[in-house]
Amino acid sequence: MITVSKRNVYYACLFILLIFQFGVFEQGHTNPIGVKYVSELYLAICLGFTALLLTGTPPGNKHDYNLGLSFCLFSAVVFCFLPALFSNLFYGQPLAYGLIEERRVLFCFSFFVIVYFAKRVTATQFEQLILLVGLISVALSWLSYAGVLPDLREQVLDLSRPGRASPGAAAIIFSYCLSVYFMGHGRSPLNSAPKSKVLYGILAFVFLATIVFVMQTRQVIVICFLFTAMCLKSRMVMPMILGGIVLLPIVVNPHILDSLGLNLDFYMQSVESGPTDNVRENTIAAIMNHLHQYNWVPSGSLSLMWNDGFKRFFSNYFFLSDVGVMGTLFRFGFLTFAIIPIGLFIHYKVATKLSPNLDFTLAFFLANLAMWPLVGVFEYQAPTAFLLALQALKTHYRNTANTADEVAEVPYPYPMPLSHVPAIKGMRGMT
Repeated sequence: MITVSKRNVYYACLFILLIFQFGVFEQGHTNPIGVKYVSELYLAICLGFTALLLTGTPPGNKHDYNLGLSFCLFSAVVFCFLPALFSNLFYGQPLAYGLIEERRVLFCFSFFVIVYFAKRVTATQFEQLILLVGLISVALSWLSYAGVLPDLREQVLDLSRPGRASPGAAAIIFSYCLSVYFMGHGRSPLNSAPKSKVLYGILAFVFLATIVFVMQTRQVIVICFLFTAMCLKSRMVMPMILGGIVLLPIVVNPHILDSLGLNLDFYMQSVESGPTDNVRENTIAAIMNHLHQYNWVPSGSLSLMWNDGFKRFFSNYFFLSDVGVMGTLFRFGFLTFAIIPIGLFIHYKVATKLSPNLDFTLAFFLANLAMWPLVGVFEYQAPTAFLLALQALKTHYRNTANTADEVAEVPYPYPMPLSHVPAIKGMRGMT
């Protein structure tokens, strides 16, 4: 008879949840193997599980869950409900369509799913699962790039990079940053367990090569560079020297990159124009004109499901989520100047209350925040929820380690065995 332990079940469930969390099979214009409604399925799982968890957890065990709930309620009200309300008042869009449009914010509730299942495995197992999902995403990316896997997309929007593929892009980015941290610090950010610098240095190179050659996303490359700089700091001297030696043949003969499959023309154009494109510039110009025309009144966001959304007012390529903080300005108007600092303050307070140790978490958040003009921070809450889950797990794994140390210091488990009670020893001779 085969017996399966609870920890193995939790381990398998957490693996599946991380597949969902990092969007390995999420439908998108850069994911050739994306499946419809996968993200909606995961959102339903997160909301349903959160409701069951909060009603079934004793009050004494709810400290981190209460902090997560306060963050989720703030995000849901401010960044999901208010834009839907503003679009209803400004454009007349029904409230339900506005909530559907901003449903990405509700992925903040993934905090509860990740924390619950990660608490039931060890810190090492949790980190291994993250890297495993990252490596699976790397394999799928290269297979899609090579044309081995079928392309399920209806159309490829970016003709300048027709071969780009990024299944599980978030997993690859996070795995790269985690590997860089292991390589630079030689320990885990969760429980300070020692890590092999050489092994994770090799893994970091694999993830970075996938980002440059297969994903071909300028913003991601900038984020990875910023995180590496903040994480390694003075430790970057030796990697920079080794990197210079490796890049010397490429500098002498740049056409080597073409034979390796790198889209050299695209990156040369990126150097000249920066990590943006004309579509984003046109969207930002339209947003600024709109704000000046209507005196910075909050306008919310429109759903394509309601009269083709913004197509009637701007263009077919007008997407607020692609212009980061400018999209926030459009949604909230003059209220943005109060909402942004309050939102960042809430993020910081919840993170520090979950764990005062912001090691790794702060560097990753700041690296993403540096690309705020192009990447929505408040509009995409899944990465932030995952970072807050890491903060909660730092405290959990530290307390677990402390409890194990205290038990190890006790010579005998309680209650004390009868053989060690002096009175019992004396009675043995009487029988």
